[in-house]
Amino acid sequence: MDPYYQDDHVTLYHGDCLEVMADLGPAVADLVFTSPPYNLGVTSGGGFADYRKYPDMKAGKWSGGALAHGYEDHDDAMPMAEYEAWQHSVLLACWDALTDDGAIFYNHKPRVQSGELWTPLRLNPGLPLRQIVVWARAGGMNFAPTHYVPTHEWIMVLARPTWRLKSKGASGLGDVWQVPQVSGSAHPAPFPEALPERAIESSGATSVLDPFAGSGTTLLAAKNAGIRAIGIERSERYCEMTAERLGAFIPAPDSLFGGAL
Repeated sequence: MDPYYQDDHVTLYHGDCLEVMADLGPAVADLVFTSPPYNLGVTSGGGFADYRKYPDMKAGKWSGGALAHGYEDHDDAMPMAEYEAWQHSVLLACWDALTDDGAIFYNHKPRVQSGELWTPLRLNPGLPLRQIVVWARAGGMNFAPTHYVPTHEWIMVLARPTWRLKSKGASGLGDVWQVPQVSGSAHPAPFPEALPERAIESSGATSVLDPFAGSGTTLLAAKNAGIRAIGIERSERYCEMTAERLGAFIPAPDSLFGGAL
C-alpha cells in the first residue's frame, strides 16, 4: 500500500478508510481525531438536501449550500440505517487502531429529524464514551420553524480506560470549545485547525490518525505539533488538496496554548 503523500511527519493514503485501516493493522496511533460525512443529504428539513434528487422536498434557505450535492465522490445521502451501520464499522476500526491508552475524538452534529432529536450517540457501536465536548460555532445554518437553529456540534471522546489528559491543567480547557468555523475553503465541510490542535495539545498525543482526512486539517495540526500523523481520504481531489497544503506548510511560531497546559 503506497502512500499518496509522505513527509517526515505525515503519511496520507488514498482509499477507503475501512480497507486502509485493515491494512495498517492495530495500535497505529494514540489519538484519532476525525469528522465523517454527516449524511446531510437525508433530512426532514433545515438541512442540505440535494433537491435535484428529492424534488418533492421544499427547498429551504440553505438548499444551495456547498454540501447540497455532497462531497467529491460521496453524495452524503445514504439510507440512515446503512449510514449508522457504516459509522459503527468505522469507529470499531478506529478503536482497533488505537494504542492501549488512546482515545477517539469524533466530531459530529445533533440534528432535529421529523420533529425529534437525532444525536451522534446513534453512531457509537458500544465503545466507552468518556465525555462529550461541545464545539460552539459562530452562528448556525439549519433554520427551520420546528426548532431553534443549532449553533454547536459535538466531539465525542471515546477513550480507553487508561487514557488521560496530559495534566490537571489541561482539564481547565473545559468541555465547551468556542471556535469559529472555517470559511473560504475549497472543501465543502472543513473544520477549524484549532479543534485537533486542542485535542493534541491537551492530551499530549504523540501520533494521530484521521480516517476522513478531507483537506488535511488534522494532519496539518499534527505536523505543526511535531507529531506523527496518518490520514486516509477516498477523494483524489481532496488528497491533492491536502498534499498541496502540507507541501506549503510553515510551522507556527508558538503552540496554541503557549505551553500553558
